[in-house]
Amino acid sequence: MFHVEQSENITPKACLVCDNKDISFLMEVKDHFLSGETFSLYKCNSCGFISTHPAPDESAIAAYYKSEKYISHSSKPSSLFEFIYQQVRRVTLKRKARITSKYAHGKQLLDIGCATGEYLETCKKEGFDVFGAEPNQKAREIALANYGLNIGDLDTLNSFEPESFDVITMWHVLEHVHDFNERMDLINRILKSNGSVIIALPNPESYDAHYYIDSWAAYDVPRHLNHFTQNALSTLAEKHGFLVREILPMKFDSFYISLLSEKYKNGRSSFLKAILVGLKSNYRAKQHQNNYSSLIYILNKK
Repeated sequence: MFHVEQSENITPKACLVCDNKDISFLMEVKDHFLSGETFSLYKCNSCGFISTHPAPDESAIAAYYKSEKYISHSSKPSSLFEFIYQQVRRVTLKRKARITSKYAHGKQLLDIGCATGEYLETCKKEGFDVFGAEPNQKAREIALANYGLNIGDLDTLNSFEPESFDVITMWHVLEHVHDFNERMDLINRILKSNGSVIIALPNPESYDAHYYIDSWAAYDVPRHLNHFTQNALSTLAEKHGFLVREILPMKFDSFYISLLSEKYKNGRSSFLKAILVGLKSNYRAKQHQNNYSSLIYILNKK
């Protein structure tokens, strides 16, 4: 089922963000979630971008998502953990909608990687004209059945006219994208000149990332192909004609990620330990460089 071509010489030749050739091996990380395979992380010594190697190609990557435990595409919780996850998600959905309303200068909204459509449905109730793109067919079917949202696959993105949208969102999506440079160029093309891009990403410079090291759940190899530091994302934005206007925290993520990481590190979940690490991570971030477990980047065209 799982197969990624292994090579003795898998060191990236150049950084995909800044083209720098000074790249170092960072660590090996196990796919704790599904396959049990081990992958390597390499870090650019210029912008800080971290990449997963060997990366499954687009034809092979789907196998690494095939699990009933993959709750980002699940609408019915089957465990206490998934129940808590979905309760927190209801709160975060409302916050995401508020952020979208704050930075959008119009009502044309595109969400890329929209999963089962809960965020789009929340924004629709706030008066947005919503459009979605999602590669997973099952997720698209759930969005249609539950909310009447007719969501397209990723090929739909190429059909949009230039300057079609006031706001484009990617909530924990860019880390999954094989060719993120192509994706950023496309977004620039279909975003209005005064539009905003909202990108949420895990932060490998957070306290919980440093605490759990190779057990940090947000590395999530090989589904997460890309791991962006704040500097790497800012560099990528400028490369494609954007400026980072603001960076916002996602404070709930430190608890969720820590809970998963505890299980990966110690073989069992510990709510108390996860809460303590999550609190410490948020406190450290508030005191030092905004390095929360996950961050929301607000981008505008230059």
